[in-house]
Amino acid sequence: MSALAKASGALKSVDYEVFGRVQGVCFRMYTEEEARKLGVVGWVKNTHQGTVTGQVQGPEDKVNAM
Repeated sequence: MSALAKASGALKSVDYEVFGRVQGVCFRMYTEEEARKLGVVGWVKNTHQGTVTGQVQGPEDKVNAM
């Protein structure tokens, strides 16, 4: 991250969708726990297509870590 982004407190928002075997392995619970640890916010849910979709928002470095 650039010095300007750090100084300005740049925030980032990412929409995502995870494909593959993600349901039945506590993926949502793990995602929520990691987000809490990093201090980011958002949502995550299972879809009818068998994927998991979500959004994460927060400081750019923490969203990138997520």
